[in-house]
Parts: sequence; C-alpha cells; structure tokens
Amino acid sequence: MKALSLLFSCVIVSIGAAEEYLRIGSEKQVFVGPWTEDGRDGYLVESMTNVAMTVNEARVTGERLLVVDKPWEGSTNKEPQFDVRQFVLKDGDTFRMYYSALPTYPNYWEVPNGRILCYAESTDGIHWTKPNLGLCTWDGSKENNIILPHDDLDILCSEYEGATVFIDPVAASKDEKYKMLVKMTPAPMKFYKNHRRLPKGQYAFVSADGIRWKLKSPRKVNPAASDTQLSVFWDERIAKYVAYTRMKPYYPDRKIRIRQVGRMVSDDFVHWGKETSVLAPDKFDWEGSPPKLLRVSIYGGNISKYTESPNIYLALPSLFYHWKYDRKRTYTKRKEPSKGNEEREEPKGKVSYHVAPATMDVQLATSRDGIHWNRSPQRRPFIRLGPEGSFWSKVIFPGADFIRVKDELWIYFGALDVSHSEERASVNGARGRAVLRLDGFISADAAYTGGELTTKPLIFSGSKLQLNVDTSAGGVVKMEIQDKDGAPINVFTEAVADEINGNYIRIFARWQGSTDVSSLAGKPVRLRFVMRDAKLYSFQFLP
Repeated sequence: MKALSLLFSCVIVSIGAAEEYLRIGSEKQVFVGPWTEDGRDGYLVESMTNVAMTVNEARVTGERLLVVDKPWEGSTNKEPQFDVRQFVLKDGDTFRMYYSALPTYPNYWEVPNGRILCYAESTDGIHWTKPNLGLCTWDGSKENNIILPHDDLDILCSEYEGATVFIDPVAASKDEKYKMLVKMTPAPMKFYKNHRRLPKGQYAFVSADGIRWKLKSPRKVNPAASDTQLSVFWDERIAKYVAYTRMKPYYPDRKIRIRQVGRMVSDDFVHWGKETSVLAPDKFDWEGSPPKLLRVSIYGGNISKYTESPNIYLALPSLFYHWKYDRKRTYTKRKEPSKGNEEREEPKGKVSYHVAPATMDVQLATSRDGIHWNRSPQRRPFIRLGPEGSFWSKVIFPGADFIRVKDELWIYFGALDVSHSEERASVNGARGRAVLRLDGFISADAAYTGGELTTKPLIFSGSKLQLNVDTSAGGVVKMEIQDKDGAPINVFTEAVADEINGNYIRIFARWQGSTDVSSLAGKPVRLRFVMRDAKLYSFQFLP
C-alpha cells in the first residue's frame, strides 16, 4: 500500500504542477484508482465516509458457446483436448471469434499443424457458426473454418496459438485494416522441404477482411517469453501500437522465473521497443509461498482500452495459483526445449514435481495510462471459478476485450474442468461468457446507515449530470455541488436536491426538478454524493 501511496503522490504532484484542478470535460468518470490507504480512488475522490470501493463480479451465464466437435479440432482423437485461448471482436453487427484448436493432442509439438487457428462468427454473440472458408486443405478437403495455416502460407509450424485481433483506425491501406498477433512454433526439422522455418515467437499478421491473413513481417514481435496470448491495439492517446506481453524475469533470491506482464510500443507494427514490466506479482501474492515457488503468477494480462472512457485501461489478468508441489506424477520421457524439443528418457520411477493446485481465475486491474496499474480493491475474483462439475470449475482464461452489448459488458473466456497441470484431457472444456452492467466493474458503495463521497475540485463541460447508480428498494442518492473550497452552491445544495431511488444505467441529477448545471461549466467545483444503501458506478456531464 505504501507503493500505491507513493505513486498517488507523484500523480497528484504532476497534475498540481500544471494546473490546480481536474479537467474532466464531458468524459465519463469511473473509479479505477490508484487506491489510497483509506481505500479512495486517489485521482478522483477527496474524501468518503461509510463508503467502500467494491469490485463487482461479472456473472457467468453458463452457456457452452463453442465446443470441440470437428475432426480438425481433435474431436475424433482418443484424447480430445479443449484449448482455452480465444479472442472475440465485435465488428459492426458481427461477432468474430478466433480460437485455437488441438487436432493432434497430445503430440502437437511433434508434427506440423498440431495447434491451429480457427474462426467462428455470430450475429448475437451467443449462437455461433463455424463457416466453411475454403482456405486450408485439411485431410483432402477445404470445407473447414481454419484460417492458420492456409494453403498460400509458405511457413510450416507445429502451432499457431493465442491470436489477438483488432481493427486498425490508422491502417496504411485497406489490405491492413485488420491486424493480429499470434504465437508460432516451428515444426521439427525433419518435416521441412519447401516451407520457411521461423523461430518460435509472436508474429504480426494483416488482413483486409479479418479472415484471409498474410504475414506482415518475418521479424519476431517480442524477443522473450511468448508462450501466451498477447494483447495489442492502436492507442490513440499516445498515437502508437501497444502490445502487452508475457515476461519471465529471473528472481535470484527465489531461484525461479516469474510470469508477469510486459509492455512495448511500436510506430509501424513491425519494429517494437524494449519490453518493460508493468504488472507483476507483489508481496501479497508471495505471502505463504514455499522455497523456489511463488504462490501466484500472472499467466496473461488480457488488456484493452475501455471504449466508454478513452483514458481508462482495463486488465483481466489470469491468476495462476500454485502454492504447493504435487509429487504424484511420474514420467518416462519429457521435452527438452533448450535442445530443440528432443525427447529424453527419465530414470524409471523419477518423480516430476508439478505445482498445485494449478488453478486459474480472473482478477481485475485498472490504469489511467496503461503503464501504472492498480490491482482491484481487496483483490477478489472478477470472474470466479464455477461449482464443481461446471466447465469453468478449475481454469478460466479470458479474452482481452469488454464488448458492449446494449447496456452490458460481455467478457468471453475459455475454461476447463481440470487444473492446468492435469495430464488427462478435458472433454468438458468450453467457451463461455460473463456479463457485467455498463461501467460496473468497480462501484462506490454506501452503507445502509448512510455515507457520502466528495470529489476533488474539477472543471467540466456540459449542462446535465448523468449518474449510473443502483439504490435497490430502500436506498437513495442526493447530489450537492460545491465550490472549489467545499461550500455548497446555493441552488445545488443537498437540501434542494431531488432524491434518486432505483436502479438506473443513466439518470440525471435534479435540483427542484431542474437538471441544468450549465452555469457552473468551466468553473472549478466539487461533487458531493450523499447516499444510503447505494452503489455509484460512474458519472458524466453531458450537453
């Protein structure tokens, strides 16, 4: 918490050196930190009494959206395996899903195309089809939904894994409207004849239609750990491409490498700057860890911009839990990645030390610049594991985006009913979704006995103040607007404020029936929220 306080102090000093007030204009304001020791959003909130910043869990709907049911997905294998990695892009009225499949499990590193990239689409985000694209000849037929590999690609790989796709608003040409990062691993040398061989890593692809892809460059995107799904997008705030990667730096005191999230930027989607760590486990994650093991590591960052507020960044880190060793498994052979994936025999009966419980759920992290990240208050799960027997009971791996559908945010994920260390296949794995109300990730919650929250001095533009609130049946919210020094402004006091009672995604604050606050636009004011048994999610000044 001291580190967070120091970061908060630096932010406020830098703001104060340039101007005295927060200039919010008409941007939507949500609570994303940094969090102070007393639990406030230190950027936005001056004080609060009997109010707590609360992470609201996304609700898993329970549908099995996409399952393994095609031969090229491995449905005919003795051990069909569900791959959890997928990414969903809402493109106009069409939902596009890019997902990995394992047709040759468990030998997918030993043959070409052992892990492939497939495509599905939907008009409602719930019912999906796997269209015949005619791009890849598989077992003598082109009637499949495979997009990587395809027949025009002269590169041979054992796997294409973890694609992330975005629409580039500054694409140099229509042929590069869609951009993608995907991990590729070369096939064993004995299979190469007329194909190119690229080293293992993440690579950039471009497309005119989001289905037919070509390699942008044979240059690897990131030089280090590539074994997960990266996040990538054009960040208009800094006018650069931004990628969030996996880093595994070595910790000499623990004698282990630790998974965490890195960041790098690019001007052209080909040449990328140096990776720097931006989201890593800390002392709270380390607590109770045995020697040479960390209790928690971050398997993937899953980061995006929040489309409702252009200066907010959201992360859905998959937290990988492993605080003990499982000594029950024995192997007769294993891979040696440092020697080109050759197999070697283990001494008979040698124990392979796997970590346990090897489960993953999803937390929430937030940022105002994409570099300095705030783990959510209390660090409770944002997407919680399901009950025993459900397909999301042991591992949840989300895509990066919060997709807005009407007044909800949808998060897609792949999930398993077995742990990450399990050897047996998960035939019950599936892709699902979780749902959240608009702006609903963190709320300022007032007690039933009453509470209040006052913002820092801010300058807005607009004529109405819109709130996203939920008071249920017995709660209430009243608004007061104060001057920069905290004195109530005559016609906007709590005494003349109209009560808000109910659950509203959008409702205007009123004073004796009037919503007009235009007389205060451009002047420094404070907002005082007087609440009872209520949840405040966001506020925004509108014309």
